Formats: sequence, structure tokens, C-alpha cells
Amino acid sequence: MAADDGEVLERAAAEVAAVQRALRAARRALSDAVVAARQQGEPEWRVAERSGLDPMTIRNILTAAEAAAEASSPGR
Repeated sequence: MAADDGEVLERAAAEVAAVQRALRAARRALSDAVVAARQQGEPEWRVAERSGLDPMTIRNILTAAEAAAEASSPGR
């Protein structure tokens, strides 16, 4: 194994970790945008159409956001 193979591996692992953090942030932003659109009265089918996602995915995002909000609400 060449000396720089370890550096390549470490760099690649760091890049994967950075992309994973960016993906988590993008998912949170998408979830926030979906919830905001629904709170503004936009129908699920329209949110799906605008986002390029299917309606079931939109419902799953809304359900997960609702569950997270309930779990973090005071008194739980």
C-alpha cells in the first residue's frame, strides 16, 4: 500500500461525511418547505408536483414532521 493511499482514503471519507451533513441539511430544508406549503393551504398533490416528489413521499414527510413536533413538544 502506497503512503498516499491512506491520504486518499481519509480524504474520501471526509468528503463522504461532508456530503452526508449536506444531505441531512437539505432534507431538513425540504421538510420545512413542505410543511410551510401545507400550512399555507397548498394541497399535497400540488406540493408533490412542485417538488418533483410523489404524493406518498409528501405525506410521509408531513407525518414525520408531525411526529417530530409532537415528540419535542413540552409535557412529553
